[in-house]
Amino acid sequence: MNFEIYLHKIKHFVNARAEIHTFGEYEYLQREPGLFLFSFLNEKGKLCSLSRWLDFLPEGEFNNVMTRENLTDDEIYALELFLSRLGYLFQIDNRQRIDKDIFILYYLKQLVSLKNSNIPNKLKSQNFFLRFLCFELGMDYDSYSLFHINEEGVCLKTKNRKSIPIIYLLDVFYTSLKKEKYKDSAAKIKRFQMNTVSLLAERDNKDYTLPFDDVNVSLVEPNLFIKVFKRPSKNVCKVLTECFDKYQSTINLLVSNFILMNYSYYIISKKPSKLLVLKKNIDDEVFSKILSTIVYRGVFVDRRKISQLGIDDYINLPERSSHKLFNLIYAV
Repeated sequence: MNFEIYLHKIKHFVNARAEIHTFGEYEYLQREPGLFLFSFLNEKGKLCSLSRWLDFLPEGEFNNVMTRENLTDDEIYALELFLSRLGYLFQIDNRQRIDKDIFILYYLKQLVSLKNSNIPNKLKSQNFFLRFLCFELGMDYDSYSLFHINEEGVCLKTKNRKSIPIIYLLDVFYTSLKKEKYKDSAAKIKRFQMNTVSLLAERDNKDYTLPFDDVNVSLVEPNLFIKVFKRPSKNVCKVLTECFDKYQSTINLLVSNFILMNYSYYIISKKPSKLLVLKKNIDDEVFSKILSTIVYRGVFVDRRKISQLGIDDYINLPERSSHKLFNLIYAV
């Protein structure tokens, strides 16, 4: 279900007038015009935001159970915060389109695809995207640095017990809740949290290719992207050039952004000199747009290493205050 919710979030990112859907016992609560919080329907028929999950469970119980699991106060706080941010992960904000939105969509997509992939240094990439996803969701460094992904899924680093899977901690907590009055809410919160944590890192061998009508959409997937972009070719140049087609639909534009972010992370961040190879095989104007887009984002690559290549003259950055990432392709 949770991947369908992710696709629904994308639908609203590219179409602000799309219809709001429900997902069984989960619905969207309109907090203010254009802002919809992902919520569950409690036994009284009231919508409860999943980002405020602790408000609907016995006060202090989570702290007590996690203390018995030998977690420190800082670790308990980090876990509470992480679980609340899972609710923010699927909220819909039609009031604006900003850098944070597309980063969240991209990081989540890479995590979902990477868990079933076999690319080199897979865990390193998974943990990179997890950290930046937590950052974009508003977590502080001290908190998100306690989370990592290993063969057991998303885990919490602890002082007393080393690494503990989040799935295990959730199961311990919800199993401990005995009061009948919280049974319905607890079951719905648990299902959402367990499914979302599993979506992030639990290998399931499902196909998570985006179901979009775009001939390049398969290149959003890390396995295929790395295979195709391993060495320059006419097809690579064609795909990168198409990322700047001014007649793109909003879905095409989203796919183009994801492909360019893949190129930045999987290719250029590993070996910036690949830009020089690309420059020899592509039109100068398009090369300038690609380079400007990579530098504008400023997340995956080291600007100093790019400057050392002697290609700064091709960088044409728009003012950050006047252009947002989703519109960048039209701006450079």
